[in-house]
Amino acid sequence: MIKKFFPINSKQFTLFEKVFKSFDKHAIDRLELLFPMWCMMAFQHYLIKSFDIAVFRGMNIDINKSYVFSLIVEDWIGVASIIFHTFLILWLMKRFDSFGLFRTVKTDFQNNFLLFLSLYALIDILIFGKMMIGYFLISTVLYIIYRSDSFKSKFTSMILTVIALIFSINMDEPVLATSAAIYLPILAISIFIKTQEMTSFVQKYLLLILFIFISTKEFWFGFIGLAYLLFFNMYYYFSSKSNYNWLKLDVY
Repeated sequence: MIKKFFPINSKQFTLFEKVFKSFDKHAIDRLELLFPMWCMMAFQHYLIKSFDIAVFRGMNIDINKSYVFSLIVEDWIGVASIIFHTFLILWLMKRFDSFGLFRTVKTDFQNNFLLFLSLYALIDILIFGKMMIGYFLISTVLYIIYRSDSFKSKFTSMILTVIALIFSINMDEPVLATSAAIYLPILAISIFIKTQEMTSFVQKYLLLILFIFISTKEFWFGFIGLAYLLFFNMYYYFSSKSNYNWLKLDVY
């Protein structure tokens, strides 16, 4: 669609090309890595709205466990949280660029930032309670499948996904339960189909599935995610005349 409205070498294309090429490539690479963090922030906001979490009772939010789109005034807190954490993490990445967990590693299926997010989710169990355990497990799966595409890694990821599925069902938490149930057969198929395309499919679709089902509850996050995808599609098209390998975090 972007190519249709902005053909290569047209006046409009040349104008946007100058704009997008003026962006700091390293900053864009770091920003691209933050989508999994945004998913975690939105999931935490969903937990506050849908479950009785003691530390947030003072906010007087009416608990809504219905698995439908939900928009309330307090959703601005979720938006503000994503914006704040984005600027904070980008600053930390730039300020401590040699620190392993903040280093932008986008090659050989290694991504240290995903490890950082897994540890972040683990610590957040202390704040958001045991409901974050499921997300911690899924976040760990995301790190593992980016870290290695070996049989051992995929089998471990399957076990963690099954645990997350059973845990979420027992906790009556539909977002991760549905996400894990849909992702599990994709992960199982990838064990037998050992191609680079299937590895890429398994990696990016875990994030996509999480995004879709979190957005079914947090409608505002859907707009943020679509804006993210639109921006990076435009960035890669105008800056390098290439297609964006969406939600594939370990490619240049």
